[in-house]
Amino acid sequence: MSSMPEGTELKVELKFFRPEYEKALFEDYQVSEEQEKYTALPVRAIQLCREDRDRHPIVILAEKKPVGFFVLHRGDRIRSITESPRAMLVRSMSVNLPEQGNGYAKQAMTLLPKFVSDYFPDMNEIVLVVNQHNEAALRVYEQAGFEDRGHRKSGPVGAQVLLHYRMNRK
Repeated sequence: MSSMPEGTELKVELKFFRPEYEKALFEDYQVSEEQEKYTALPVRAIQLCREDRDRHPIVILAEKKPVGFFVLHRGDRIRSITESPRAMLVRSMSVNLPEQGNGYAKQAMTLLPKFVSDYFPDMNEIVLVVNQHNEAALRVYEQAGFEDRGHRKSGPVGAQVLLHYRMNRK
């Protein structure tokens, strides 16, 4: 894991997946064995996006290079997580193993509300589900403004915490 010097400003952007990102996300992408329990690799998540028009693959770029990935999912298929018809679900969030520790996930989650507002203006909330034992992810999301309202659900590897980000907060 690399780390940037303290105080270094990250040039991080969120972009919709494009074919030129395939090699970086399919061939050169890895997560730790521990993280594999909690997330889907981009190759699998993008396959699901191609089968479901309500799933949108998003690439985290640092200095124009893919360093991370997640999916924005909306529509009826997320009703088991939230009843809100105007909620966007974040799925399969990860940062490529060699790039972890640079703050890319936090920066991406900080940029996310504006990205959702720009491209999905009808959405008023962002939600995500995190395994309660995935402390690093919980910390990142809470630092980016996601709130734990006490909702829990059962998941494939234990209890999961539902986090909320209310859009258009002043």
